[in-house]
Amino acid sequence: MGGLIALVAVAALAVSVLVGLRLARAGSTLPGVQVSGVDVGGVAESRLARRVAEVDRADEELTVTAADAEASVELAAVGYELDRQATARAAMRRGRQPNPVAALTDHARAFWATLPVAPRVTVDEQALTAAAQRLARQLSREPVAGDLRFSQGSVERVEPAEGWTVEPEEVAGALRPAVEGAVEGPVRVETDRVEPETTPQDVDAVAEAAKRALSAPVTLTRRGVTWRVTPEQLASVLHVTEDGGDLSLTAEADAVESLAGQVVQDVHREPVDATVRVQQGSPRIEPSQSGFAFDAQAAAEQLVSVATGDGQRSARLRGEVLEPDLTTAEVGELDITEKVSSFTTTFTPGKSRVQNIQRIAELVDGVLLEPGESLGLNEHVGRRTREKGFTSGGAILDGEFITDVGGGVSQFATTFYNAAYFGGYAIPEFKPHSYYFSRYPVGREATIDYPHVELRVRNNSPHGLLVTTSSTDTSVTVSMWGTTWVEVDSEAGERRDVTPAPVKRRPNPNLAPGAQRVAQSGRSGFTITVTRVLRFPDGTIERQPVTTRYNPQPRIVEFGPAAGSQTANPAGGDADAGDREAGPAQ
Repeated sequence: MGGLIALVAVAALAVSVLVGLRLARAGSTLPGVQVSGVDVGGVAESRLARRVAEVDRADEELTVTAADAEASVELAAVGYELDRQATARAAMRRGRQPNPVAALTDHARAFWATLPVAPRVTVDEQALTAAAQRLARQLSREPVAGDLRFSQGSVERVEPAEGWTVEPEEVAGALRPAVEGAVEGPVRVETDRVEPETTPQDVDAVAEAAKRALSAPVTLTRRGVTWRVTPEQLASVLHVTEDGGDLSLTAEADAVESLAGQVVQDVHREPVDATVRVQQGSPRIEPSQSGFAFDAQAAAEQLVSVATGDGQRSARLRGEVLEPDLTTAEVGELDITEKVSSFTTTFTPGKSRVQNIQRIAELVDGVLLEPGESLGLNEHVGRRTREKGFTSGGAILDGEFITDVGGGVSQFATTFYNAAYFGGYAIPEFKPHSYYFSRYPVGREATIDYPHVELRVRNNSPHGLLVTTSSTDTSVTVSMWGTTWVEVDSEAGERRDVTPAPVKRRPNPNLAPGAQRVAQSGRSGFTITVTRVLRFPDGTIERQPVTTRYNPQPRIVEFGPAAGSQTANPAGGDADAGDREAGPAQ
């Protein structure tokens, strides 16, 4: 009975002590309480959460290792977050447990010992998974295939080495305890080893090939161009590739092209189309020629092949063969066998316009049209300029003769028009002169003015059409070559609606007062219809009438002005001009 009373007395005393200590330490943590080494003992409950923030490890980096690889990541990036309120509550529970023995023990230990409290941490599963995937990629290593490194003609071996893979699930499982604070220090992750597909013997074989490749220069030639590649240069473009465990020596195409330098341009040849030339009065086919272009990939493969082979260290450079647009066979199928038509116009020698006529004839000579193709003179020749070989010649501006660069080319246009006319070829676009010139066939002529007034001929025959030109000091000729496919006649009607030439008077200060002279002869205007008659082999007859209206050409009379009057010098005339329609088309 006495023992029981003593036990009750001790218990009562313990309860009294516990109650007293709780009252004495109410509203704050027990002395000696620490959270992750940070002393929070005796801190008031109202300030405890702020004090706990000092143990937040969100900015700390965690080191993760796998085999020989290592990576670091911030705890915040793997989903770590400190729960300050929960940690503060855990700190306050020391000495306040429901179990009085545990509570009294904490109070007693608080006088001389440390009361540790683990921080309360939450983990964001989505962030942890994403971080684990990133770390798995960073920590994995591809196996190293055997390789060779080239430097200034020397070769260094790279031996095969194993690699390893890291699974994201392994990383996540290893990270979680570290994030929650259960473990400290680097986190080590297990790996799966991956063996290389190549062996040292494979490296031996490719090293032997490299030794042969760099043993002497390689020479490639093409079209008289020699390309000599030294061992040092070859080493700068060589490398080893691995495919399914096989090592092979290759050259980088871009590096080879850069190494070739000027050779790329020197060996280049554009293809030449087949065409037709008239020789000794008969059309002859000039064969097409293939071209050649440097092909970096082909050259790279050839360099390696020649350098590693057992034969000669020289070869004909391989490349891309450029085919012509028009082959010899295709030109043969055009069936250009004879002169279909020809037309000649004459001119006064020594005039500046003659140079323009001859120059445009040179530019048109040799044009080849396949069936359905067309030729526009403006389109083909372009603007007539001095840089292209043209000079000043006669032209018409507002009914008066002037000089202009390219003047006279309309005589060639008329010649070209008539050659096409009598060849039976279509003339879908043309414009006659506004004024009639007796040197041209009436109602059967054309003018051109860049860029708006065009003369276009279309090859509507089933055969090819070759245009040739020739000129002398007094004439220009255009001929059409192909195969005669239609008979052509021309019928000219009577002139009608004749209009007398108007008279224009203008002052000329170079004439004496009262004197006058005729600066430009006039000519009546009229209308005429000319019909082209086409007779086809099947008996079909087609009539193509063209009606032309020629304006009356003014008669210009200059007179000497009265003394004291102010006049400008008149524009000079050219009685042999009149081949360009300047100003508004009429």
